[in-house]
Amino acid sequence: MLSNATLFLARRYLRARRSFVSVITIISILGVALGVLAMIVIGSVMKGFEGEFRKTLIGSEPHILLHPEGSKPVDVKATAGLLAKVRQQPEVLAACTYIRSVMFAEHGHGQSAMSVLGLPEDGAKFYMAKIARHKLEGSLDLVPGGLVCPDYLTAEINAHPGDTLSVYASSNVTSAVNRFHAASDEQDETKRHAAYKEIKLHPMDARLLGATKTESAGPSGYCSLETAQQIFGLGTQVNGVLIELKQPGEVKAVIKRFEEAGLVPAGWSHSLWTDEGEARLAAMGNERAMMNIVLLIIFVVAAFSVMNTTITVTTQKRREIGVLTALGSRQSQIVGIFVSQAAFVGIVGTLIGLVFSGLVLHFRNEIRMGIAVVNGGSTDVDSGMFLATIPAQIEPWFIVVTCLGSVILCLLAALPPAWLAARVDPAVALRD
Repeated sequence: MLSNATLFLARRYLRARRSFVSVITIISILGVALGVLAMIVIGSVMKGFEGEFRKTLIGSEPHILLHPEGSKPVDVKATAGLLAKVRQQPEVLAACTYIRSVMFAEHGHGQSAMSVLGLPEDGAKFYMAKIARHKLEGSLDLVPGGLVCPDYLTAEINAHPGDTLSVYASSNVTSAVNRFHAASDEQDETKRHAAYKEIKLHPMDARLLGATKTESAGPSGYCSLETAQQIFGLGTQVNGVLIELKQPGEVKAVIKRFEEAGLVPAGWSHSLWTDEGEARLAAMGNERAMMNIVLLIIFVVAAFSVMNTTITVTTQKRREIGVLTALGSRQSQIVGIFVSQAAFVGIVGTLIGLVFSGLVLHFRNEIRMGIAVVNGGSTDVDSGMFLATIPAQIEPWFIVVTCLGSVILCLLAALPPAWLAARVDPAVALRD
């Protein structure tokens, strides 16, 4: 019965004298709702951006590259034993030899450079399958004598699938520059001119097979292992072994186990997919942590609005509190009245924030287009763009923690003024 009286008084204090719900209660509810809305929407979107960036790295970079220290080439036969051992590991999806180096490409009057990954026929099938979603035009089938290039390079040299490119290794350029300097130092004019004539880049022709999107697939090009060996003059040599994992997120644990098991040969080192974007991933994690701190501050501000409501009500109802105390109400019952009021504000505000956060996340791209229209921008979004839509990763546990945290903060915010109100001397309260 006493609990019913506590809830009755809590509902009564939420109402204004001339309206069903007081203005100050509405403001408190909206404050809590906005805090929940901001926490869920911003947290989900930032987690989505981090997830998309991670997917891009996993989907475009080799998971593990095993290679001799100093990137010295090795004979392809020397990798046969290592490949056999690696392919037997349960974490490994596929493995093959590879060549990775830098080359220059020319077409017409255009020239540009790119990193090239050369893969054998069996390795090209599974690796290019994961690059398929980044294809812009042409084909990704790595036939001998063909190249798949990033779109930044095709744009710089004005090339399209089917065009013939002149390609040569970056080492050819280095050698040509060294020979040019040597020729320039030659004192005899006849010998100098003869030396200049001997300087050649020795390009080879390669057909452009297709193009990938640089912004999502990265700046690397692809070709068959045979073509890479011809371009870089490696004969039957390769740079090492490429490994794709079933669970790329566990790459550090996997490589550690490989090293402990002695699978990585002595004098060899490794490169992981996380090496390319680890700094950026760490930065995004720090950004998300800082944003959570900012959102927590917003939550605290919303809790202060609940505290303000409780202080206002306890001040207005000071005489009634004195009467209740004089009639024998315990302090816990007085506190319960105002904590119940805060619970109502917290629960209703949290539910409103939860509903509107779901709507905002569902219509986030339409909202972006609306903002673009208001700001005079274009609503046309290229579907081929990386992150053409706003990503969002909704985690149930995060939503549950946010909602519980919101209600708990409201209850904690109401406790100090409620406790002070319950300690009022009834004689003083009735006299005021």
